[in-house]
Amino acid sequence: MHPVLDMSVVEELLSFADDGDPELLMDLIQMFLEDGPAKVAAVTSGLAAGDFDQAERAAHSLKGSSGNLGARLLQEVCEELQQSTRQHQLEVSQRLAPQLQAKFAEAEVALRNLLATYQH
Repeated sequence: MHPVLDMSVVEELLSFADDGDPELLMDLIQMFLEDGPAKVAAVTSGLAAGDFDQAERAAHSLKGSSGNLGARLLQEVCEELQQSTRQHQLEVSQRLAPQLQAKFAEAEVALRNLLATYQH
């Protein structure tokens, strides 16, 4: 079982703060939690409409933000989706969509828990 978050990435983000202030990390998590559901929905609706470009753009964007926060499993599914949509592989993409939703949900819980540890 792989951890949902690669804590070395989280620690690296924390190291950017001069005084150990987790504000950058907290801001990145907030943006991810606010934007992520729309990106997951854009992948799903893009696939439903046969709009591979929309699905690919959303997967690419989510891949970047999940990677920035160390959500490696989500990042990997996004990478696979990005490739399958780029190649217009609808069946492969549709098989990956539920994995995307599941991995996003796992990352969301882990990041909300992490955020809670830094909020006073």
